[in-house]
Amino acid sequence: MKKAYFCIDGFSFKRINDFYKYEHKRRSRLNIAAMETYLRYEIERRFEWKSDHENLEIEKHFYHPNENPERAFYGGETRELIRKFEKSLVELGYVVHYAKYGNVLNPKPNVNIFSDWVIACELRKYDIFALLSTQGQYANLLRQTRLCEIPSILVGWDSVCRNSAGESSVWKTDKTLIGYANAFCPLDRTLNQSDGKHPFVDIMFEKFFNSGFRPFASYPRYPLSQQCG
Repeated sequence: MKKAYFCIDGFSFKRINDFYKYEHKRRSRLNIAAMETYLRYEIERRFEWKSDHENLEIEKHFYHPNENPERAFYGGETRELIRKFEKSLVELGYVVHYAKYGNVLNPKPNVNIFSDWVIACELRKYDIFALLSTQGQYANLLRQTRLCEIPSILVGWDSVCRNSAGESSVWKTDKTLIGYANAFCPLDRTLNQSDGKHPFVDIMFEKFFNSGFRPFASYPRYPLSQQCG
């Protein structure tokens, strides 16, 4: 069985999540449960590996941009929201890593991912490294992964969205980050589709998922020729 080491940069994920909740016409947060399904699909069509649960094991990590709510000062509502999200991640099999010096008012990418990657690599825990991020700070991770001759897959996101001042700006995945990845998956091309061409475009959002669909009940198989994004 092959193994994937999947890391989600919580800083990027929060920005993407907020965009679809507050700015996009869907007005729905992302369905974190569908991220594994999406990743399995992309690994299969880009690397031609069998990606069902019998052939591919995925170790999942979420790197929160904020400090642990048990040790940091947060308002009661903020603390409960962070705890609730952490609980949902744990239930889905993610290991949650909080930032050492996070700031809820000024979140930044969690640097703990670097030391964890070194340990995982030295222990030869995986056959492919998967990263969801837009941040150039993580480019060295993919560079080192390539030097170790381990394939990598990057899930990025580009969009026109509002900045903290309410002005329109362009959020783009760092080019250096893309350059070091063996495969790049532009998540925006999947999430922004309204014609249903991508097999997972609907289940990627909470509103659809909470209506009764469960993506892991039976993992759908799609031909590798079905290229989407």
